[in-house]
Amino acid sequence: MFERCGPAASLGFSASRMNTPQQFIEAFLQEKAAIYNDANARLEPVYQEYFGKPLLQRSGNFLLRDRQVVDDVKQSSASATVITRSHFKTADLRARYHLSTAGDGWKIIRIDRECFICRGTGRSGDTACKKCAGEGWYDTGGDVG
Repeated sequence: MFERCGPAASLGFSASRMNTPQQFIEAFLQEKAAIYNDANARLEPVYQEYFGKPLLQRSGNFLLRDRQVVDDVKQSSASATVITRSHFKTADLRARYHLSTAGDGWKIIRIDRECFICRGTGRSGDTACKKCAGEGWYDTGGDVG
């Protein structure tokens, strides 16, 4: 059986055995955050070399960030949806991960974002929001399943 060897494995998570959907997404987010941290460490000297002083003072604005927390989990026998939230400047951004069972684990098969036009209501005045077609969420186009 294949076991994960990345940062999530050192935290006690394994994508290859059946965890809860929340554990699976948290492991994914932790592993992604570790990669972002490594990339940011490599970006700092690049910014030092290429940015002028005014921009260099704001170089932290150009670092990779993804601090999502799990807000809600809904699970059936073969699928689940996990909604995460991250704070960005003055608003919370939400994502909805669609999971499907794969062997003895989970796989992400689609990621939606909460509509930033209607803020998840699906409405724009008296009509359905054009961005999300009234759903409150839109597909990021990253279907992998």
